[in-house]
Amino acid sequence: TLSPSSAASDVYKRQQLLRHILTRRDQTPGMMAGLADPRLARPLSLMHDSPGKAWTVAELSAAANMSRASFAEYFRSVVGQTPVDYLVSWRISLAQKRLREGKSIALIADEGGYDRPAALARAFRRKTGTSPREWLQDAKRPR
Repeated sequence: TLSPSSAASDVYKRQQLLRHILTRRDQTPGMMAGLADPRLARPLSLMHDSPGKAWTVAELSAAANMSRASFAEYFRSVVGQTPVDYLVSWRISLAQKRLREGKSIALIADEGGYDRPAALARAFRRKTGTSPREWLQDAKRPR
């Protein structure tokens, strides 16, 4: 088995390799471009590790060692979305995965940091154009 420090070192090495590969090519805006960027990798990792947390631009910009305004502008230029829009999109992606796994809307809402299932349903509809139930029915249809 790997020791915690060895496992952390392995993860670090993989992140550095991925960053190296990604920075050698022109990147279109998106998550991969953000993860390849040394200033944005940490804030993105924080959002991915704790999507249910009520992240603020101030917390994320501090993780990037940038001012709020410059962080927000830079994040949008590299990732293609504002930090808040990105977080909502990430949460909805996770919700879609959990819906396919058969989890309840109430559980998914709680995991995603939403106060109520209705709040998740509103965010879901804004991002996908359908309710979670409609989306799941469509996802289950044979193609």
